[in-house]
Amino acid sequence: MSIVIAGRSLVLVGFMGSGKSSVGRELAKRWNFRFVDTDTMIRHKYDLSIPDIFAKHGEDFFREQEYQVLVRLRGISSTVIATGGGIVTQPRNLPLLRALGPVVWLCADQTTILDRVGKSTHRPMLNQANPEESVTRLLKERAPLYHQAADLRIETSGLTHREVADRVVS
Repeated sequence: MSIVIAGRSLVLVGFMGSGKSSVGRELAKRWNFRFVDTDTMIRHKYDLSIPDIFAKHGEDFFREQEYQVLVRLRGISSTVIATGGGIVTQPRNLPLLRALGPVVWLCADQTTILDRVGKSTHRPMLNQANPEESVTRLLKERAPLYHQAADLRIETSGLTHREVADRVVS
């Protein structure tokens, strides 16, 4: 399946560590598009890290901020948008994601994700006694949601961000 980008933006969804930010920056560079990261927009708005936002305000607050970012992005074009891994957990976000442009699901297997983010201290959903168990549970919960949101699915396990960008382009 191919996607048409002309005059539109591209939205990247997927689990943490799937490569959304790295691939997004690469695609934006290739296409001379702007790059935005929804998590970065939220961090800048509150001048707090994502874990600090979760700790201070809770996950529900953060999910509301994700929604608000999508609302603010409506109508933009020529932008690659990397989203937070949990953005698909809010059903009201799906039509907003699709309205922004084609949605590409970057997915990776559990081993790859754990290799990429397993020791990370800035991922609130992993700051638990058993991060591996958390990844297993979240992947199982979110995979159908990513599938529902996406126009295209690209496996990123074992690939560099440039190789993944090549697959998005082709």
